[in-house]
Amino acid sequence: MSDNFDELALWLERIAQQLNDGQKRTLNRRLSTKLRANLKRRIAAQTDPNGRRFTPRKRNQIGSIRSGAMFKRLPKMIKTAYSSSHAEVGFSGRTAEVMAVHQYGKTIKPSANARATRYAVRETVGWSEEDKQLIIDEIKDFLLNK
Repeated sequence: MSDNFDELALWLERIAQQLNDGQKRTLNRRLSTKLRANLKRRIAAQTDPNGRRFTPRKRNQIGSIRSGAMFKRLPKMIKTAYSSSHAEVGFSGRTAEVMAVHQYGKTIKPSANARATRYAVRETVGWSEEDKQLIIDEIKDFLLNK
């Protein structure tokens, strides 16, 4: 998957010139809400933006493996922000720090008494082809019904 949005960015820039600030804010709200729903669905399904399953958990330092899905409560913590100039979907605060560890596969100490642990890369935030198509479809729908 390519994160090259050059063509889409040019298209969006031309559209943005045609809209007033209120219309841009409304469109960005709709986009951020729909992208948040996609992200929630993807995390609940335990898949990355490319559709691959998350890397399974490793044994902890005691030798046991936690059972159940990872990031179960995470969908409730997804934040959106929007204005006439931008739309954001992601995490904030401590949740953002924890998710960065998984997103990039960092090495951290889970607690003060634990050894440093390298976490597997589990990409939760990113652009899927479905997200790109959603953006295009939502903008088309907005323009046709504005």
